[in-house]
Amino acid sequence: MPIVVARAIVARSSRARACDARDALERRRTSARARRGRRATRAKAKANANANANANANANDDDDDDDGREEHIAIDRASATLDEIIREFVEQVFIEEAATEVMNEATEANARERNEVDKRKILRGVVRARFEELDGAFLAALGAYVRASEATGDLQLVSLLNAIREETLATATDALKEEMQVVQLVARLTSDKDRFEVMRVAHAGGGRALGDVDVPGASVDKVERAAAQLIDELELQEQVPNWELLYQVIVVRETARQLSKVADANGIYSETVVSGSFAPSELPKAEAALIKELVVVNEVARRRALIAKTFETTRDELERDMDTSGKIKLKPTTRGFQPRIERSDGARGFDVKDLRPGRFIDSIINLRVSLTREGAQSEPVTRRLGELYFEAVDVVMEYANAGG
Repeated sequence: MPIVVARAIVARSSRARACDARDALERRRTSARARRGRRATRAKAKANANANANANANANDDDDDDDGREEHIAIDRASATLDEIIREFVEQVFIEEAATEVMNEATEANARERNEVDKRKILRGVVRARFEELDGAFLAALGAYVRASEATGDLQLVSLLNAIREETLATATDALKEEMQVVQLVARLTSDKDRFEVMRVAHAGGGRALGDVDVPGASVDKVERAAAQLIDELELQEQVPNWELLYQVIVVRETARQLSKVADANGIYSETVVSGSFAPSELPKAEAALIKELVVVNEVARRRALIAKTFETTRDELERDMDTSGKIKLKPTTRGFQPRIERSDGARGFDVKDLRPGRFIDSIINLRVSLTREGAQSEPVTRRLGELYFEAVDVVMEYANAGG
C-alpha cells in the first residue's frame, strides 16, 4: 500500500458511528425497489461529480487543462471502484441471505438456532480486495456519494457508505507502522489524561493502556513526526479532505510535542519545527498576518474567540467550493505564498482560504523559538506567543472533541 494513501486515510474509527452503520447493515436490503433507488442515487452522485469536474476543467486556463483531465480521470476511476464495491457487497449479501434462509428453514425444522449473515465480514472482504485502489480520489468520491445520498434521504445507502469508510480506515490501520497506529489510537480520545497515558505507554515500548487498549511501541518523537506528516498532507490540499481528522491529528501532534524532551518548562516545543508546507526560515503569509493581529490583543477571551472565528471562516470559505449536493469542484492548487486573484478577506490583509490550523501552530512555535534567541528584549512578545500557542491548541481541541 502506498504510504501517501495510508496516511491520507488514517482517521478516528468512531465506535458509535460504526455501531450505527452495523445496525443499518443488518436490515434486509433484498427489495428490488430499494436496489433501484440506490443505483439511481449512485448514478446521480457520479453524474454530479463528473459534470462539475467537466465544468471546472473547462473554466481553467490552458495551463491547467492537463491537471484537470488527470483529476477528472481519477474521479471517474474512484467512482467506478466505489460502484464495484457497493455492487459486489449487495450481490454477496443477497446470495448469503438466500442461502441462509434455506438453511434456517432446515434449522427450524430441527429446532436448532437460526444462522445470521455476517454483513460486516462480507464488506470487510470486499473492501480489502480493492485496498490498493483506495487513494485520495476514492475518498473524495466517497464523500460526494455520502452528500448526494443525504440530500436524497437515502439513509440506508448513507449507512453503507459510512460502513465502507470504517472498513477502509480499519484496514489502513492494520497496515501502518506502529507510530501511525498510535496516532490513530490517540486521535480517538477526548481526554488529555487518556492521551498522555497512551502516549507514555507507547513511548515505553507498548503494552496495555486505559484498561484494555493494546498500544504498540513507538517513541514520542516518531509519533510527532508521523502526525506532522499527516497534517502536512491534509493541509497542502486545496480542499482539506477531512476537517475532523485534521483537528484530531493536530491534537495528537501537540500532545507528543508537549511530552518531547525538547519541550521547555512551559510545555512548549522549543526547537524550530520542520513542515512540508513552508520553509523553517519563513512564515506563511496568512499565518504571519493572523499572529500579528493576535499579539496586540490583551484579553485572553478575545484572542481565543478570534482564533476560533478565523478557523471557522477558513473552513466555511473552502467549503463554498464544495457543493453540498455532492458536486466536486476541481481547482488549481494555490498556497499561502502564491497570489490569488480572488481575495476572500482582503480587509484583514490576508486570504483566510490560505490559513491552516496546524501550520498556524507551527508558525507560532517557530516565531517563538526565533525570538527566544534574541534574549530579554523580546521576552514580552515571546511570552504572548506562548499564550497564543496554548489558546490555539485549546481551540483545536474543542473542535476535535466535538467531532470537527
